[in-house]
Amino acid sequence: MILLFNLFIVFSLICMGYICINYGLIVYFTNLTLIGNFWEVVNIYDIVTVSILLMLSICFGYAYFYTGHYFSYDSIGNELNKIICIFVGVMATLVITGDFLSTLVLWEYLGVVSFFLILFYSNYLSLRSSVITLVASRFGDVCMFVIIAVSVFNEYPIYIPAVLLFFIIITKSAGFPFISWLLEAMRAPTPVSSLVHSSTLVAAGVWFSMRYDIFNFLSDSSLFLIILLLTIFITGICCFFFLDLKKIVALSTCNNISWCIMYLLCGDVILSLFQLASHGVSKCLLFMLVGDVMSGTGGSQASNCVYVPRLYGNWGLFGLFSIILGLSGAPFIGVFFTKHFFLSSFFSSCNYILVLFVFLCVFLSYFYSFRLCSVLSNLNTSSSTGVLFSFNSGIMVYIWLCINFYIANAMEEVNAVNSYFSISLILFQLVSCLSAYYLYNSNLISNWSSCLFGCDNIVEFLYNSFFNWNKSVSLYFFRWDHMLLNILHSTGSSVINTYNTALLNLMMLLLLIFLMCCIIIY
Repeated sequence: MILLFNLFIVFSLICMGYICINYGLIVYFTNLTLIGNFWEVVNIYDIVTVSILLMLSICFGYAYFYTGHYFSYDSIGNELNKIICIFVGVMATLVITGDFLSTLVLWEYLGVVSFFLILFYSNYLSLRSSVITLVASRFGDVCMFVIIAVSVFNEYPIYIPAVLLFFIIITKSAGFPFISWLLEAMRAPTPVSSLVHSSTLVAAGVWFSMRYDIFNFLSDSSLFLIILLLTIFITGICCFFFLDLKKIVALSTCNNISWCIMYLLCGDVILSLFQLASHGVSKCLLFMLVGDVMSGTGGSQASNCVYVPRLYGNWGLFGLFSIILGLSGAPFIGVFFTKHFFLSSFFSSCNYILVLFVFLCVFLSYFYSFRLCSVLSNLNTSSSTGVLFSFNSGIMVYIWLCINFYIANAMEEVNAVNSYFSISLILFQLVSCLSAYYLYNSNLISNWSSCLFGCDNIVEFLYNSFFNWNKSVSLYFFRWDHMLLNILHSTGSSVINTYNTALLNLMMLLLLIFLMCCIIIY
């Protein structure tokens, strides 16, 4: 059933993509607003739209049918699927838009629906995670609103749009220092994670960069490049020391999405699209495979407390390894083609420090991927009992890898690399594999990596500051009705306590009024 559904969707979108690539469609709708102005709604159907819709439909098909399997075909799975359908519908509509106002409206809806998806389990931790995700995304939402407001003016400082665009992209793409919200979103059910971390929320930032060509409006994009490389470096280091399987997979999302934006920053939209689509579908499959591993061990997410897939047989383990190594860039599968193409073009750069750091980031991608493979195949840390909980994702893995290989071969080769570079890339993979094997149990800088190099500390600081600020504000809040009712209906010490509290609030209120008057007069 799921295979037929996806084949139908893929065939329909390929036909639509052929039309859009050869002709392209831009549809305009003009609406009269309440204040007498015209709002022109723009819908764009091009290669960017079709590619992201293709990725979104494949991931949605997988996640929709996987939800029933994940909840053992209980009615709660149907409730989750309803919210998922709304979520995917909003994302699909957002991808089609081509004007800032429509994008802002759907951007807000995307954040609201994701809030309810993360809150699905309705407990304290889910509420905390959904609030953190919502607040983190507000940075980008407010910046988009300000961009629309700034566009009204003819003259404004050049740094203002740069700062606003920076927050819009980095918050949605979970770049440094906004990495923590993506890990908090792991409180949602695994089918939700397979969508949020593959083709929806994290892809929105990349889509925004492609649709509005934002890097053409920046005179200097060095800050973006530094933040992207820093995100790749931090997530690569943290992935090696985290024990939570879902968090390891989530951090690899930050890593790969940063590569997408970096390709776009270097001016290659097709390369970024291929990386985004390849990562999106692969990450969706990886979440389902890892979700089956965790479900087979009673829901444990700790990598040292799961029943190793190796004991189930080689079929599931080989599928896991294929997806993980494909996401790292192992030869001839997954994102290998995009990284190979990018590095071959980047190798001739004059900035040797930048080249070395980029190669270090590539090394870290292989590094944590081989470590994850070691975790999933290590019998010494395996749980003694487990249940075979399989969605038969193996066949989908191989079908997708074949499609990925076919699309990569269809891409045009514009440069060739020498044997020295090819040997260096293979040596990189061998060294990272050996390093992951020997440093598997290392505690080096584990304290720093466990808090995402300060990103989690920022979240905790803001969270605690909010509660402290909330307590302080109560001193300035004076309620006359509450005071009068307590004085009229209470006696003895309760009257005195009420009077003292009200007097303190009244004094603070009068002090604020006095200071405001002084500022106005002088």
